[in-house]
Amino acid sequence: MMIDPIISTSAALALSVIFASAASHKLRHPHWFRRQVHEYELIPGRLVPAAARALPATELLIAAGLLWSTSRPYAGVMALLLVSLYGVAIAINLARGRKDIDCGCSGPAMRQPLQPALLARNLALAIVALGALLPLVDRPLGLHDSFIMIAAGTVLVLLYTATDLWISNRPLLLKLSGEQ
Repeated sequence: MMIDPIISTSAALALSVIFASAASHKLRHPHWFRRQVHEYELIPGRLVPAAARALPATELLIAAGLLWSTSRPYAGVMALLLVSLYGVAIAINLARGRKDIDCGCSGPAMRQPLQPALLARNLALAIVALGALLPLVDRPLGLHDSFIMIAAGTVLVLLYTATDLWISNRPLLLKLSGEQ
């Protein structure tokens, strides 16, 4: 299956921004992120510091790799694997009944307790990653195509941000509405 370069590039641009932003939170607040990795209780304690350093480095590598067509398929596979790994970590903790821990997705300023909506969000990110890694239809791109790719990538980032804010504020909204 081949995909139009507009779709692939839009997906790659959006994922690049999302992964760079995610890495930024973790690199600016390393102690906070190390605590988040520890709270998931999925790896031995002695490996937590290494994992807390490796994850944002991997996210930056993915963000950069998505920007060039030669590295995009590899970065797309890495993005798909990392989003899936994060989804599995969330699912395991939800299955354990551990909804009280922060997912670590949006930095210390925006606490996001684990909830099933995060799994749906990660599934959507995995689909976008698939769009970034599929082979491209060979066709010339014009200036109009470039505008569309940038606009579509921006829309995807805005949709992700809006979804992230909704997921983060959902418990408060439910409490205010009296549903929780």
